Amino acid sequence: MQNWQFDEVTLERFIVGPLEVNCYLLTTEDSAILIDPGFAADELRKRVESLNHLESRMILLTHGHFDHTGFCPELVKKGWKAGIHPDDKLLLNRVPPDFEGLGYRDEPFESYVTFKEGWSFNIGSISLNLIHTPGHSPGSVCFIERKRRWAFTGDTLFADSIGRSDLPGGDEQTLMQSLEKLKGVLEPETLVLSGHGGCALFNTILRINPFLQD
Repeated sequence: MQNWQFDEVTLERFIVGPLEVNCYLLTTEDSAILIDPGFAADELRKRVESLNHLESRMILLTHGHFDHTGFCPELVKKGWKAGIHPDDKLLLNRVPPDFEGLGYRDEPFESYVTFKEGWSFNIGSISLNLIHTPGHSPGSVCFIERKRRWAFTGDTLFADSIGRSDLPGGDEQTLMQSLEKLKGVLEPETLVLSGHGGCALFNTILRINPFLQD
């Protein structure tokens, strides 16, 4: 687990599950936002259980693939509210047979919030703006926290690569258009917090990521 402290907000990163998904937890004194809880890893489970007393607890999903949503059914039963883009609802927790033996379960759950372009979510001093970035999946989104210059990009953009576009619902041309959209939105000093791998400033990514070269 890795964590950062920014004024009254704590940002924590947990690497969870066999596919090593980055799950991010943002907390204030009275609220919590959990991004992509893909697997009920022991460390994450213990941390989440310590937050059950909070009135405001929200799950935000960058997309609907099982490795990013696996912990959601259990959390929703315990009062967490989940949000996802409508174009990815059909993907929720559909585990391919090859991965069922790794601890992922094909268990449905109800989402509470349906995202759309321009949607924003505010808890205390945390304000996350949504950008629809399809291509890896039809309903892939990124969450931008402009005050602290954070971008949670899921499997759309990694530090030195991009997400796959050969999965059902993926499209390479659409993904490249989404990357161009991000290039027009993210400030150079934005910290990109992706769905897999390490984090990096966007100006560094522009230099090292071959998929973002002009």
